[in-house]
Amino acid sequence: MNLEEILIDCVKKVNGNNVLVYDMEGRNPFYDKMILASVDSLRQADAIVSYIEDGLKDTEYNIRHIEGKNSPWVLVDCNSVILSVFTKEEREHFQLEKVYMEYKSTKIDD
Repeated sequence: MNLEEILIDCVKKVNGNNVLVYDMEGRNPFYDKMILASVDSLRQADAIVSYIEDGLKDTEYNIRHIEGKNSPWVLVDCNSVILSVFTKEEREHFQLEKVYMEYKSTKIDD
């Protein structure tokens, strides 16, 4: 599995939904993919982070930084891929889909 697939799998393990993957390759010097996902609770977001930490232990991938643990918006920086996990309300508030609307995106089925 590549990094993007591992992160999406971790989101799916806790029933994360409304997953969008934005292709930023060649358009952003810091990362190649941005993944947005929604959860129903902070507990689900924390579980995703735990799954990611465990899932990357025996791989070539690593976590550069995790921002916002125990908050409505958790950002996991895995170098070439950034995962943002939001509660529904937080995602509606920030509307990052509007920020990234010019980039090619792929919706991952719920």
